[in-house]
Amino acid sequence: MSRQVTPPQGQSGSLAIGSTDTPMSKKQSGFESYSSAQPMSRDERFIEMATEISRYVVGPMPVSEFLDTFLRPKTQPTTQKVPSRTTDHLKAYLDAGTDSNLKDKYKELVEVLKPICSDFEVRNTSDNKDQTFHGYRIGPDICVFDRGSGVDIKVTQAEIMIEHKADKKEDPFTDESEVSFVKESDRGKHVLGQTTVYATAHQASQFRTHAFSVLVFPTDARLLRWDRSGVIVTKAFPVNSTEFVEFFQLYNEATPEQRGNDTSVSIPTPENEEEARISLKLDSNVPLAQLSLSSEAYIVPSQGYMNNAFSPLGRSTRTFTAYSLSLQCNVFLKDSWRLDSQTPEHKIYAELHDKGVSHLPTVLVGSDILDQTTVTQDVLRKKPSWLKGQPKQLRKHTHYRMSLKEIAKPLSSFSSTKVLITAILDAIKAHSAAREAGILHRDISSGNIMIHDDQGLLIDWDLSKRIADKSAREPERTDPTTVQDLTDDVESFIHVLTWVSFRYAEHDMKDGALNNFLTSVFDDAYYEDGLAKGGRTKMNYLMSHSELTGTRFGNPILRALLVEVTKTISFRYRTEPSLEDAHNDKATLNHLVKGHEETLEKLKSSEWIIDKFASALKLPNWPANDGAKKNRDIKKAGTRIQTQSSSLKRKSSEDAGGKGKKSRSTTSKKG
Repeated sequence: MSRQVTPPQGQSGSLAIGSTDTPMSKKQSGFESYSSAQPMSRDERFIEMATEISRYVVGPMPVSEFLDTFLRPKTQPTTQKVPSRTTDHLKAYLDAGTDSNLKDKYKELVEVLKPICSDFEVRNTSDNKDQTFHGYRIGPDICVFDRGSGVDIKVTQAEIMIEHKADKKEDPFTDESEVSFVKESDRGKHVLGQTTVYATAHQASQFRTHAFSVLVFPTDARLLRWDRSGVIVTKAFPVNSTEFVEFFQLYNEATPEQRGNDTSVSIPTPENEEEARISLKLDSNVPLAQLSLSSEAYIVPSQGYMNNAFSPLGRSTRTFTAYSLSLQCNVFLKDSWRLDSQTPEHKIYAELHDKGVSHLPTVLVGSDILDQTTVTQDVLRKKPSWLKGQPKQLRKHTHYRMSLKEIAKPLSSFSSTKVLITAILDAIKAHSAAREAGILHRDISSGNIMIHDDQGLLIDWDLSKRIADKSAREPERTDPTTVQDLTDDVESFIHVLTWVSFRYAEHDMKDGALNNFLTSVFDDAYYEDGLAKGGRTKMNYLMSHSELTGTRFGNPILRALLVEVTKTISFRYRTEPSLEDAHNDKATLNHLVKGHEETLEKLKSSEWIIDKFASALKLPNWPANDGAKKNRDIKKAGTRIQTQSSSLKRKSSEDAGGKGKKSRSTTSKKG
């Protein structure tokens, strides 16, 4: 039997797949970025996070309703007696006034909370120096910890994070406006972004279903509850109110499930732990956790942050090389919060395998975890009378795990460029066969193409969609009106090839120019009406591919393939040839128009790109040892607005730089 733990630390960096140096979704809850841009400053990150999270805020919920809904037992309708020590320190805290030193305020507030949170430990953590979360310091002013956390407590082990501000003007929310709940002021955005980054780190470092945080101002406070759907925020209420004390009293007596601890996670027995350490080749100082999945149990490393967490929202996928207790061997384990509206991924794999689709991993077990689902969307759906602002339509997420037989390697670890091309071709074949079986992947990125025994595997089908379903994607961070099609996914494969080739293959582009190219093409994006949209540079690159033609690759076959597929896919964005293009010769114009139309028709299938990849692989003189170059002086990305691997979307000719001609835009497709 295993011993329950509340909760173990998040998984370590020793993962089977999903490294942070590969392109991912253009949204903070997506995961990795394409490029390798210079990281944002802390303040820039806060503002960006505030922009994104503002559409997922539900409030202001009355604090009494918040306590009733999330913490107060049905058998305990009345408030408990406030300890006299708390009353004395609360008076001292308020008597200190707004001009007192913040450090003194922290000290008094810690003393206020200590007798209330008798089962926990309350500490001043404002001087925390932890900068391991994407290079940012995570230093909430006060944290509530499990009393069993040990002497060397880290912020990543916090149960509740409390941020204290000296000025009420820093409150990111307003209860007075009838139109908006989230403030637009720079000070408010900074605090909202800071709180969001802390909530992201909180959930990324632990196994949690949700998390609570508290914002405290000189005399007021707000409670926040975060899950993968959104965040519920209370109306501001006095610090010296019974509700403030009662929140901590109720939390102190709450069940692990109410506090947000994932009760499907436990500490392995010493015997099982020893087996797992030997199999996983882990030192004794690496903490382990045991994760349940249906009737199976898996042991995984559990330290540090999720390597791809940029938002507290979304699927929050984390992956492990895990030790299976029943099979007594290592397997691949995926833990995520799937969209409840989507078919569970293991069922998609089963259907594709039944229809003969190859180049897919082998599913061992897949299942939802207990009854763990998000609830923020349910609160919003009831349209409460207190709701202000216009939060987006939130989506329900369900906790899900799946184990796979194959422990594959990232595409960016290719041993030769021939293996790189082979792996991508295998993924394209899997994608094409799946489409013939009636399913479109819709989530092509380098993180979703893996290498196993020098062959490619196409993974992560949890956003796939049946071809017969013609509806647009559900609203998320990208344009909800666009329906993704096969050509979009094919273009995404080309972006994957381009990014991986420039980032890891041998060529003569200097590091500075490379960093600029990757940043401008794959990171260029902006927010409009709360939706993430791509810039024009990806389209411009496809049209001109000047960086490609001006770069000499170590493998000329790779460069030739890149040129061919880039030229072909660019016809999606080219206007029909004009008489001017044909130098006023009608015969030439007819020839150009015919070629243009034939190419567009060819793009409706995957056959053309499969043929080009296959033809390239048949050529002689492929280098044998031109594997991925990992030592380039390129800053890690994932800190700017993230563009994804998907194709560009249509937009107006003015935006695309045309003159009244139809063109396509560069808005990200992924949702």
